[in-house]
Amino acid sequence: MREEHTEIARSIQSIVGPDHVTEDPPLTIGGLSPKLLARPASAEEVAACLKVCSQLDAAVIPAGRMSWLECGNPLKRADVVLSLDRMCRVIDYSPADLTATVEAGLPLNDFNEVTMKERQWLPLDPPGFKSASLGAIAACNSSGALRLGFGTPRDYVIGLKLAHIDGTESKSGGRVVKNVAGYDLNKLYVGSYGTLAVITELTFKLRPLAERSSTLMITSRYRGPLFLLARKVLASELQPASVVLTRRLSPALATEWPDDALLMRFIDSEAAVEHQLKWVRESADESYKTTHLTETEADAVWSKVADFDQHAIRVRFSVPLSAVPGEFEKAFLAHLECVACADIGAGIIRVAFDADELHVVAQIKKLRANAAAAGGTLVIEKAPAEVRLEAEVWGDVGSTAPLMRSLKEKFDPQSLLSPGKFVAGI
Repeated sequence: MREEHTEIARSIQSIVGPDHVTEDPPLTIGGLSPKLLARPASAEEVAACLKVCSQLDAAVIPAGRMSWLECGNPLKRADVVLSLDRMCRVIDYSPADLTATVEAGLPLNDFNEVTMKERQWLPLDPPGFKSASLGAIAACNSSGALRLGFGTPRDYVIGLKLAHIDGTESKSGGRVVKNVAGYDLNKLYVGSYGTLAVITELTFKLRPLAERSSTLMITSRYRGPLFLLARKVLASELQPASVVLTRRLSPALATEWPDDALLMRFIDSEAAVEHQLKWVRESADESYKTTHLTETEADAVWSKVADFDQHAIRVRFSVPLSAVPGEFEKAFLAHLECVACADIGAGIIRVAFDADELHVVAQIKKLRANAAAAGGTLVIEKAPAEVRLEAEVWGDVGSTAPLMRSLKEKFDPQSLLSPGKFVAGI
């Protein structure tokens, strides 16, 4: 076995250079210890590395900044981690067309620093967005509180360049917005968690940067009125970018943060934002307290909404909008010390808590059953490997599992790309 790893290391060093290959790196992924960490600098080097791994039967874990390695189901094997963090160039940017092509290792924040100079941006704020690479965000189709107003990565990816396990490369989509005839293959790869191919380049359509972004924090003695106000806003002509109810969130602010707070964010022209802020203030009677957060406070709050990792377990519900209040109550009543955020307009509830290892699987299964009874689903975002294995990150996906397995067999017949990570252990 050691001879095989030496051969893999030697072959990959010849591709990316010895300075960019680490043998026996200090990494563990779900209890597994990869033998090699490789950092290619181009799509061609990625493809060449994959060809070597295919020939030598080495399981490959695609990665960006290596901050999401524990997401998904526990891996069955992990021989080589392929980090694309050196691939961080903006390849082509056309402000006039509102499109840009970038390498997969480019962080979202770095990309938006470039586009904001042209008053444009990619409106995504998934967990870990301050350091996450665009390739990882697309591979996981990860979204955050901006989802209500701006959508998910699938809505913005119009082209991909891919490296396949046999060392070949392909493209899907293109560099113009309207170029898809037939099935949009971008949607197959975005959200596949790196189990079908390695995304090496992405082309995005962008959005004009709005004149103003403002956030209101609204509190009340009880949670019920906060849900009622949120529904009133969502049923109106207003167009909020985010409507999120938080529970026990503690952002780093000078002022004390309440146990329950409704956050509303408006991103639009100066006049449109001012009109919507006024509408909300006038709709909130004396039973509510409304606070307009400063830009610094808003940045801290939305960063905390994206990332609240102080607990060992984090799950995400997707439920019908009408079920959000009830499922939110059930979740935190089961874990009184939990931190929770409910995206009321998107039907997404995220809950983080600590639990006794002997009972946590049963607790997750109960939460999943509650979500299913309401017509929704539950996904484990974060948990120890043994919990993710026993409770299943995505749960039972029913009749779609055979189709997903057939796709995996077609694109990765040796099952070498993140084996076991995706739905049904694919």
